[in-house]
Amino acid sequence: MDLSGYDLNGLHLLHKSISELSASTESEMHIEEDLHSANFKELSEKLFYYSALLEMVIIEIRKRQKDKLLFSVEDMFRMVGQFDKYVIIYFYHTSDSYINYGEEVHGHIIYGRKSRSYLTETIVDDNHTRSDGKILLDTINIDEEKIKKLKTDGFLASEIYKIETFNHDPEEVAYKKQGLKTIPNTIEIPFESAGFDLARVENHIISMKISDGYKILAHEMLRYYVNELIIGNNVPEELLNKYVIEDNGVFKEQALVQMNSYALHHDVLDEIQKSYFNIILGIRAERRIELLKKDLGITNDVFEKFKINHPSEYRNTRMMLMSFREETLTNTWPQYPIYWDEERFIHIYGRHYVDYFINFSTYNGTHFQYTYKDIRRLICLVLDSLREDIESSLSNGKRYDKYGDQGYYFNGDYYTLRIDETGRLMTFFPMGKPKA
Repeated sequence: MDLSGYDLNGLHLLHKSISELSASTESEMHIEEDLHSANFKELSEKLFYYSALLEMVIIEIRKRQKDKLLFSVEDMFRMVGQFDKYVIIYFYHTSDSYINYGEEVHGHIIYGRKSRSYLTETIVDDNHTRSDGKILLDTINIDEEKIKKLKTDGFLASEIYKIETFNHDPEEVAYKKQGLKTIPNTIEIPFESAGFDLARVENHIISMKISDGYKILAHEMLRYYVNELIIGNNVPEELLNKYVIEDNGVFKEQALVQMNSYALHHDVLDEIQKSYFNIILGIRAERRIELLKKDLGITNDVFEKFKINHPSEYRNTRMMLMSFREETLTNTWPQYPIYWDEERFIHIYGRHYVDYFINFSTYNGTHFQYTYKDIRRLICLVLDSLREDIESSLSNGKRYDKYGDQGYYFNGDYYTLRIDETGRLMTFFPMGKPKA
């Protein structure tokens, strides 16, 4: 059959017509009872002819699609990818992706750091090339096997015949955005702490986690038993010695901070107790400042100049360091919770949050484009997104790393993170990107 007279749309219509004839013929064959009859033989020959014709048409369609792309890799980035739009993608019925995924898929297109940088530069030229290539998609609304296949194998640009996007906000390239960012889809819920008994509520939550078989970390057990003391419940001596009291018989620093913070909140500290509490906090702050200077390679002279010339920033830094407490970042992960301690907190915030330290450090750190409180939320969001992969590594006694071209993309930035075998968050920071 000569197919040269058909354009691409005509070939698709021809494919549809032949497919319908083939399906009708196959149905007739199932009805025919006599497999040796002349009618069955004629139907078999028709089906063979239609199958051969379909294969010929499919080969021609795919050749034409390669020669004349409706959508190229560059087109998809220019219209969808660079703006991080949510997209619905429809496949040609003759494509392998139609067989693998169905008529349509939807989600966000995945780009590695190198490919995003390359495409960002490429589409600046109006006469850029239009190429076919693999496109990966992050989606949630189909079965698990297809989700993984779309993330790893994806589909070809030449298999796409239509797209739809639903983001009608002003188009902005998050990858080039400078200055402070906000986390998308944030809803602020006001909270009134008056009459709120944190100790009882916190212990109720920990008790539920224990009864549900969650792994409870040492810093959580410390908070639990200190809360029990605050509430007025008896705690066995062996548990106090294990979690709350140092080997020399005194309360651990965090236990003292927790008890005094609770008393201060409920206005039951006298002036002497307040002075004692301030001493505890001052010792904590100075120790953490020393950790900060050591981690960043900042000399005492440089830090003293910062303290004198930037008193407001110094107070904010001191308060940030003083108020941190070791905590679990993934409270809904039963067996492999992720946490950070003061050393890793200082490492992450010191190198990548405080402008002054980034500029004067011996390390060339990159910069978070979020507020102090949003950085923690950002970390938790990324951890939750990577939960399956992280738990897979930790369950096999391995650390988890995500870096380089495989860094995690969120709101215009790629992030590097590392978690050790115990679930301790070792590092988390934004990687560099092209200047706007």
